[in-house]
Amino acid sequence: MKFSPYRIISFGYIFCLLALVIYSYTQIDLNLTLSGNLIYQQVQGQLIFLGYFQRHLSALIYSLIQLIMFGLYFYLMRQVLSHRLNLQQIVKLILLVSVIAILSYPALSHDIFNYMFDARIVTKYHLNPYFFKANDFPGDLWVRFMHWTHRYYPYGPIWLILTLPFSYLGFGKFVLTLMNFKLMFFLFHLGNLYLINKITQKLYPEDRLTSLVFYGLNPLIISESLVSPHNEVMMLFFALAALYWGALQNSRMKYIILMILSAGVKFITIALLPLILFKKHINDKSVLEFMIKSSLILTVLFISLEIYYREAYPWYFIIFIGFSSLLIKYKKLLVFTFILSLSALGRYVPFLYEGVYSDNLQRTKNIIFYLPIIVCLIYYIFSLRRLKQ
Repeated sequence: MKFSPYRIISFGYIFCLLALVIYSYTQIDLNLTLSGNLIYQQVQGQLIFLGYFQRHLSALIYSLIQLIMFGLYFYLMRQVLSHRLNLQQIVKLILLVSVIAILSYPALSHDIFNYMFDARIVTKYHLNPYFFKANDFPGDLWVRFMHWTHRYYPYGPIWLILTLPFSYLGFGKFVLTLMNFKLMFFLFHLGNLYLINKITQKLYPEDRLTSLVFYGLNPLIISESLVSPHNEVMMLFFALAALYWGALQNSRMKYIILMILSAGVKFITIALLPLILFKKHINDKSVLEFMIKSSLILTVLFISLEIYYREAYPWYFIIFIGFSSLLIKYKKLLVFTFILSLSALGRYVPFLYEGVYSDNLQRTKNIIFYLPIIVCLIYYIFSLRRLKQ
């Protein structure tokens, strides 16, 4: 039986995502019980034993899953660049991968639990999370498995408003609320894909499938938007909406409103607001590309500041990959983003291996992240010099 490239890729992605979903439950917090079912408890106990007490094997399994996914991603990009796949095949694969991914436990980050509790402060306690924190509710059972319980609400008001309906519909139940929040991220993830498709259809219609694959099947995007999701997904959605419904459709007011909504999720995209002022100096076709390039540059600057003050968390790069997907004709940017994504997800491996934070752990994470990127940039610099000669 002969397998087509599409079937090989599809089976590979499905296998990897199912493996990642199962693996994610090895990282459940020891203070958290998702179900009292006896069979579930037995299976969960074995998975927790792997995640917490067989860390060498756990880190190896995670690394293999990610390496296989990046290999499939690379192979898939080559197939799309060679125009061997069609839109229907790509959409089916993205939807299938996304649905499987949202079934996972948020293994690699606890941020979604903070998002849930921030909304819970409003929906259950009828208080303002800008003035109250998780530690102010020591009797709440959710606090047991949260991290960063000492911090006040650090995001914009738009993000809080977006989360409230999903918190209300959770009816105070943890698992149902978690499922609701996962659904929210899933919907905005699809919204990002829709906007990427619409924008590239206007700019580079021959490359729109490549843009969809580049963003939608990137392992980092899958991990940080659906498995262990972060609100950069929503920040990107409103920024893309500003570019499509604002800049592309020649409406400054829509651009301003949508970009303010983006900054109302996380504040960094407020820096993109003045870009609309340059619109009158360039023609209609180039305006969007100019603004995308400018957005990418400004995003890099602000991400660099975030990294300087904290560290290179993988989810910081969601918006970078989102803007890069709109500039798919720049192949060096494509390759750099591939290396960046692989390096960023690789930062999880040392913690999965050791299980405790230390100076040595931080150095190892930095080497895994920065070394491939530096090598890539040096290669590009020497390539430019050779071209000039």
